[in-house]
Amino acid sequence: MRRLTAGILLVLALLAGACPARADKATSFTYTLNEKGRHVRTQDAYLPDKTITTLGLAKPSDLFFAADGSLYIADSGNKRVIIYDPETGEVKREIRHQEFSAPTGIFVTEAGRLYVADPAARRVFLFDGEGALVRAYEKPDSPAFNDIRYEPMKVASDAAGNLYIVGEGVYHGVIQLAGSGEFLGYFTVNRTRLTLTQAIQRLLFNREQLSKLVETVPTTFSNVFVDWAGIVYTTTMSTGFNPVKKHRTDGGNMFTSPVIGPEALSDVWVDAQGLIYTCDQTGYLQVYSAMGELIFYFGSSVVNLDVAGLYSRLPALAVDHRGQIWTLDMDKGYLQSFMPTDYARTVYSALGLYEKGRYQESLSAWQEVLRLNQMSVLAHNEIAKAYFHHEDYGKAMEHFRVAGNRPFYSEAFWEVRNAHIQRWLPWAAAGLAALAAARRGLGRLRKKRGAMPPGARIAARLRKVPLICDLSLALEAPRHPVDRFYEVRRKRRGSVLGASILYAVYFVIFMAFQTQKGFIYQFVQVEDMDIKALVAGYFLMIGLFILCNYLVTSINDGDGDLAQCYMIPAYSLAPLMLAFCMVVLLSYALTYGESFLLSIILLSGAVWTLVTLFLALMHVHDYTVKETIRCLVLTVVFMMIFFIMALIVMVMGEKLAEFLRTVYEEVMRNVYGS
Repeated sequence: MRRLTAGILLVLALLAGACPARADKATSFTYTLNEKGRHVRTQDAYLPDKTITTLGLAKPSDLFFAADGSLYIADSGNKRVIIYDPETGEVKREIRHQEFSAPTGIFVTEAGRLYVADPAARRVFLFDGEGALVRAYEKPDSPAFNDIRYEPMKVASDAAGNLYIVGEGVYHGVIQLAGSGEFLGYFTVNRTRLTLTQAIQRLLFNREQLSKLVETVPTTFSNVFVDWAGIVYTTTMSTGFNPVKKHRTDGGNMFTSPVIGPEALSDVWVDAQGLIYTCDQTGYLQVYSAMGELIFYFGSSVVNLDVAGLYSRLPALAVDHRGQIWTLDMDKGYLQSFMPTDYARTVYSALGLYEKGRYQESLSAWQEVLRLNQMSVLAHNEIAKAYFHHEDYGKAMEHFRVAGNRPFYSEAFWEVRNAHIQRWLPWAAAGLAALAAARRGLGRLRKKRGAMPPGARIAARLRKVPLICDLSLALEAPRHPVDRFYEVRRKRRGSVLGASILYAVYFVIFMAFQTQKGFIYQFVQVEDMDIKALVAGYFLMIGLFILCNYLVTSINDGDGDLAQCYMIPAYSLAPLMLAFCMVVLLSYALTYGESFLLSIILLSGAVWTLVTLFLALMHVHDYTVKETIRCLVLTVVFMMIFFIMALIVMVMGEKLAEFLRTVYEEVMRNVYGS
């Protein structure tokens, strides 16, 4: 029996060992964005294909695919431009010139004319299709360009022959030259982004102090590209906010939503479909849609390892007609290509169908993408757009919600809400009219009989219950603060128990406001919130206000005692809490375009609460207006002092704990070491 069992186990082990194992050619993971805008892994979009190390490249800095499929490479270290044939793997020819110093940027027109930017030579060279020099664009003689450095790093050209030049250290913008060499101005410029410290300095310093500060200048561009349609694209380093831009003819950015990307973008390429490819020097590649939506990013950086698809420094990329991405490693001097996977091709095909207006076909294609990746935000987003164009707004809302696309969800919701309003408005109007008529008739009948309405009788009985009377003060005080808080001062209304119940109710409302708003306005999901911090913050703020206010009023001869200081916020916060309730309810019925209504409600509730609180402090403590203002200011100052002291204690406590732990470890090491 044991031999039989051992034999069966041996056969099963051999069969298991014979099962084929999948070997993944990818040397780095592919990432995309989830519905929360965070990077998550997805299927491999590109796999390393060819690694070419036989071209003798020295510090290569740029790539460009010509219309005939030839790959131009700016070989800076060897002072040349080589023309490589990816199909045959041979160098077709190389272009050299005696004035070349270190060519770093190249651009090839559809007619085969080659532009070469050389910052060390301070020229942009133009060659014809045969490699003969046509002209060299030197520094423009325009007076507006006299004090500007002219060291062209990157260059592009449009169909009219205008040049777009990125100069080293030129923060004024992208230099634009006419085909004749005339300086046309700066095509576009990056906006100056101030740090918090700089903004405060601008606000508080006088002219003399500002003149002594280091001048704040815009970030410089790192590359420029002109696509087949004549649209100009630029990349910017040292910024993760809009590092790649798609420009209008006036230089403005066509992307309406911020494009998030790495801070070291070095190149950009746009294919015939409008897909935008970028790379950064650290070794990562990104693919964006024509609207600037991130589709994929992949890659990694290494220093001492020769691994296909990983880089020590990545300066440039180009994409051929088959969708293969070609890249350079500047330090190691090799050429690397990536082949798109079936998953990436399916995504690009679906994008292309949608952009051509073939929504039904794109819907099928995107459903195929979902079959491969159920959590693809891009697929849900595009499926929702297709449903939206088919006027199936309900399904569009479902997919926009999964994709986390609130602006488009709002548009679809508006259509659904509009349809419901048109359908039910007549019935609702008729029902309201019937209720109004019935109420009027019942009112007349009760008036004839001299009877009190049932609601009024119940309210009168409830007011006789002390606790109910104390709770109702929260609704009465904001409407008649002077009278009601005078009653609190004379201890005829209000109680600690009633205030405690109100604080508990307010806590529930506060947490609902933070976590239960409609999808359009609930920007942070519950699972991403620090619930403990919210709970602690609520009770800490209220408790700290009560304590500090009591200390301040005790010092300043306020008439209120601790119990009344405890009750004042409870009976003053009702307007703000009512505003919270209204915002939560209306967030399920309003669109983005109506968000100003929620802002007005919140602002009104906050102002009403502050006015009520001010009057409460003034009448409970028998203060003048000036004394009340001083009381509030001192209360806020005391709260800030408590916060700072608590922060210092926490930091010092952590340092002390770390010190004691270090001492303990050292003592134990010496004891056991000896």
